Parts: sequence; C-alpha cells; structure tokens
Amino acid sequence: MPADFKYADLMNDDVFKLVFGQESSKDVMIEFLNRVITDRVIVDLDFMDKEMKSLDRDRKDSIYDMFCKTDDGSRIVVEVQRRKQDTYIERSIYYSTFQIRNQVDSGSGDYAFCPVYVINILDFNIDENRGNPNVKTVYRLFEEKTHTLLTDKLTLIYLELGKFNKMLEDLDGDVLEGFYFCLKNMHRLEERPEALNHGVFKRMFDISELIKMDDVTRSKVLMKMTTERDLRNQMAYARKEAIAEGLAEGRERGLAEGRAEGRAEGIADAAKKMMEAGMSVEQIAKILQLQADDVNKMISLG
Repeated sequence: MPADFKYADLMNDDVFKLVFGQESSKDVMIEFLNRVITDRVIVDLDFMDKEMKSLDRDRKDSIYDMFCKTDDGSRIVVEVQRRKQDTYIERSIYYSTFQIRNQVDSGSGDYAFCPVYVINILDFNIDENRGNPNVKTVYRLFEEKTHTLLTDKLTLIYLELGKFNKMLEDLDGDVLEGFYFCLKNMHRLEERPEALNHGVFKRMFDISELIKMDDVTRSKVLMKMTTERDLRNQMAYARKEAIAEGLAEGRERGLAEGRAEGRAEGIADAAKKMMEAGMSVEQIAKILQLQADDVNKMISLG
C-alpha cells in the first residue's frame, strides 16, 4: 500500500460509494443525511440499485453514485462530482425524474409519490449560485410572487465545496462543516484532528482508513485514487504548458505590436490555452487574477 495514502479520497465518486455505500457504514451516511436534509429525521435507510433504466430505449439511462430509501419511504440520490460540467444543473434535475417516475404505477392513475431528494456534492462552484457565499443551497418548487411552497416532494440540494475554505483551526464544532472538511481533506491527513471530536468523525476516519479495509475494497479504492492522482498531475502539467505557450505567443506578438497590447494578448492566449486544457473559468480567473466575466470575454473573442 502506498505510504502517501492513509485515508480514502472521498471526493472521488467511485471511492465515495465504495466507502459509504455499504451496510457497515450506514450509520455515518444517516448522520450525514440528517445534517444535510433538515425537514425530516432519517432513522434508517436501505441502499438501492443505483442504475435507473429509461422507459424509452433511445433515451439516456442513469447511474447514481448512491441511491437510498429512508424508513419513511423518501428517496435520496447522492451524486459526487469533482470536475465542472456545463449542464450539471440539468443533469441533477434529470436524475430526480427517475425517482418520481418509478414510484408511480402507470396503470393506476394515482400520482402520489414519496419525497425525492437529490444531493449534489460538488468540488466546484456552479454558475447558477454565483454571488451566493453559502456552501449549501436548497431548491424547491415555489410560487413566483408569494414564495408559497407548492410541494415538499422534490428537493435539490447543492453542496459547493469550492466555497468551503476553512482551515482546521477555523472549525468551531459545527458537524456539517466537519463533514465538508473531511470530504475535501481526509486523504491529505495522517490522523484524525482533535477538532473533529464528534463521534461520527471517529467512525468516518475508521471506515476510511485504507489499512482497515478488506483486501478487495482496499485494492479498488487505491486503484481509483492513484488513477485520479495521475490524471490530476497530467492536467496540471497540461495547464502549465498551456500558460507558458500562451504567454510566449503573446510576448512574441508584443515585440512587434507594442508591450501593452502584446501583454494583453498574451494573457488572452494563456486563458484560451488553459480553457483548452480543461480548466474552468473560475480557475483561470484565479490564476490570472482577473474577473470571471473578463475571462469569458477573452475566450469568446477568440
């Protein structure tokens, strides 16, 4: 087992379901869900088949990272996503339709169904929540003017971990924030910090420690983690090369066209190269110390 990994990387979707989608770790998942879902208390849950088949053979099926049913019949879909997708919101809404449809008997005429929750754990920020500093946002169906809740049967929850920047010393005992910290940082830690003293974290670290897993699970988790690390290293190298190439092109052009103009074009070239290398607008803006809108303009003009 590689010495550089003691705990599992929980933001790898495959690792997340290997660690937490098991009967043996159900108590941790129940605690997590009760911190995220605040309009009901979950006492027990069953892990269900994660593959949802479309009624139409020509349409897209759905495979969840985790799907469970609570003791009161509520359906909960959990999705873990590390990399940004342009249509992620649409994807999360699409996932909710399977659990609504599958509860309704097409021949009965009765459209009653139990509540459906789609929890999205994201290692990035979504554009639709731009300007909202909260890590957790909850979306339901409300009337436009009165804000009256139409139904509690559909809830979309987004946990944008890109907005969670607290260090260990900043944690004040909030259990949900402790979960955020673990999801982002556990694979970098060598032991459970004293600040995470709630009982659920003792269990969380215990079941996430690689050496305590059975051989089959540990091998699968390590394979996913090393593949993820190699991919990140490849992307980091590609980004570095893209920045260097873009700035070099701008410097050459600047010699002929003037320093100020050449520098501006060099930055624009670097932004385009980083986008081609798979970086998000937010990441590019942070590196180049620009506003996201300026980055979008540079890319669109190209």
